[in-house]
Amino acid sequence: MGRLSALGKKHQGFTLMELLIVMVILSILVAIATGSYASSSRRGRDNRRKNDLRSVATALEAYFNDKGVYPTGSNGVMIGCGALDTQPCSWGGEFKDKSNTLYMILIPMDPTTSRTYYYVSSGTNYKLYAKLENTKDAGDGVSQSGYSSTNCSLDGTVLCTYGIASGDTRP
Repeated sequence: MGRLSALGKKHQGFTLMELLIVMVILSILVAIATGSYASSSRRGRDNRRKNDLRSVATALEAYFNDKGVYPTGSNGVMIGCGALDTQPCSWGGEFKDKSNTLYMILIPMDPTTSRTYYYVSSGTNYKLYAKLENTKDAGDGVSQSGYSSTNCSLDGTVLCTYGIASGDTRP
């Protein structure tokens, strides 16, 4: 129902103050929801990164069981695919050796286009790295400052902050 003015006429609608209050409340709710969504998206991508590295580690162990060595690494890329097991295994490509043994249908890629995973190996052990978005993630294998001599970005400017390694080797 409307309000009666001093002259007895009915006014319809909301006052400017009522509309402003509703808009402020809605703005606060949108800001909270947006922040929560962004945070959960970061955590989801970080969980994917950790799972990706564990999957690659499983494939590397199968490779080691077959050949007695891990693929070597050069500039963050595995060298153990193709002819004579000397071709780079690209992130996003398949992990297949010279005998056409398929270790991974698709070597995972970082969920963001500006980042990449990083691989280091001399053949006797390996280290896998990723850059986590959540700087407060203090799970196993996390270095808040980043691992020196790693590069988890396509432009070469981002140190990796999460690592896993074979056996008793530390990332």
